[in-house]
Amino acid sequence: MIRFNGFDTSGLLRSVATLALAAAMTTVVIADAEAQRRNRDNEEENDGADRTFSTRVGEIVLEAQNQQGEDQFTASIQTLNRALGIDSINPYERSICLQLRGRAYYETEQVNRAIQDWQAAIATGAMLPEEVVNLRINIGQLLIAEGQYNEGIRVLEQAVQQGGADAVNVGVARMLAQAYGQAERYSEGLRWAERFWELRPASERTRGDYSLMLFYYQQLEDVPNQFRIIEGMVARWPQEKNNWRSYASLLAQTGREQDAFEANKIMYINGMLTESREIVALAQYYSYYEYPYRGAIILEREMNSDNVERTQDNLQLLANMWRQAREWERAIPVLRQLAQLSGSGDDFLKLAEAQYQLRELADAENAFQEALNRGGLDRPGNAWTLLGNVRQELGRTDAALAAFREGARYPYSRRTANGWITFINNQRTAAADRVRIRERVRMDECRFAIEDMRETATLVGDVDESGRIVIDVPDNCTDLYNQYGELLDQDVAEGEEAPAEDAEAGESDAG
Repeated sequence: MIRFNGFDTSGLLRSVATLALAAAMTTVVIADAEAQRRNRDNEEENDGADRTFSTRVGEIVLEAQNQQGEDQFTASIQTLNRALGIDSINPYERSICLQLRGRAYYETEQVNRAIQDWQAAIATGAMLPEEVVNLRINIGQLLIAEGQYNEGIRVLEQAVQQGGADAVNVGVARMLAQAYGQAERYSEGLRWAERFWELRPASERTRGDYSLMLFYYQQLEDVPNQFRIIEGMVARWPQEKNNWRSYASLLAQTGREQDAFEANKIMYINGMLTESREIVALAQYYSYYEYPYRGAIILEREMNSDNVERTQDNLQLLANMWRQAREWERAIPVLRQLAQLSGSGDDFLKLAEAQYQLRELADAENAFQEALNRGGLDRPGNAWTLLGNVRQELGRTDAALAAFREGARYPYSRRTANGWITFINNQRTAAADRVRIRERVRMDECRFAIEDMRETATLVGDVDESGRIVIDVPDNCTDLYNQYGELLDQDVAEGEEAPAEDAEAGESDAG
């Protein structure tokens, strides 16, 4: 979330100077006869205090005014010092001189002296209540601008108490809210922040106004009002990314992750997500919410457009999303690049698994072997077992057995690997048995055929010159019998009985 990090007071002092000058100059007028009469009327409202200038002091004040009008503030301080040094100066004259000198101090960057003069002007007792309120407001603002927050608050609230409801305008309420915020007195300052919000017309509220209110609600952990302010910002400035980011962040912080995801999608659709990390975060949202295909499409497109760096981490995310989506064909180029970039055994293992899924068995075998050679695998036994599977499917049974035996060395893969070893050995045994059975059947068929042919030859007298029976031995029996129907190898005849003898021996052992 974008949090409010303080208050901008860069333009404050200039506005304070204007206010202070206005307050001072409204009273610093060397009165003509009509003005003198009005001052006498005001004296009655101000406990009869004399609010007129003597000629001597009046001339000095006019001189100081002219100097300030020509920005000769240092000279005006010296001039006003002369007036303030007159023993007969009355309280009213003194208050005017102090206000003017305070202004000159401020303009020459002597803020503390300016504050002291204005406070001394109030202490004369010669100022009207409205004038005192205005000057106290100015003093409070200057104190706040100088970092004296608690004292500024005290003076401003004193002015508000004296001036009543009329003394509280938008500027004063905002200044008090800012000061309380700077003083970290959030609970006390909230009433001024909300008073300011009420006084400021909705159509005139600025981003800074919204930020001030959001700051208070964040500090006080007032989540409903945080949503109210941020939603107002989004509605008023819908094209501003920072507002949407704050909104999405707050949604995530309050457990509304799905809504935060939707907010991020809106930002992407409207072209607000322009930074690499923002696009990557959106892709991660898609992966988290089981939409890896869409996330991978976005991430790959932004990588191809050079909006997202092709770093190892980003490639890893893209590869994982293609794998999560079971898009093996699109995952393989990324996995290959990632494996070459990282040199990690684990990345070669992921490449091998994807190639195996696509039945690219030769490539998968090489990648599995490379993964095992590079090491660093969490479960190498599983990799050996998968390598055995690939070799088995490639018809390389001996190499497959070697891989399965490696897999059987690890407890977590032993059962599977041994299962494959047993399967292969059983296949081999069954194949050997089938060969023996086929051979026995052939020998029996040849024996029966030769016997029939010998009987026939005897009946028809088919013999050679020496009187021996001659037969036409079938092609598939020529390795067993000669032309006379005689076995070529006596061991073969003996071997015919071996299976029966073995069986009998087995039965004897079993007994």
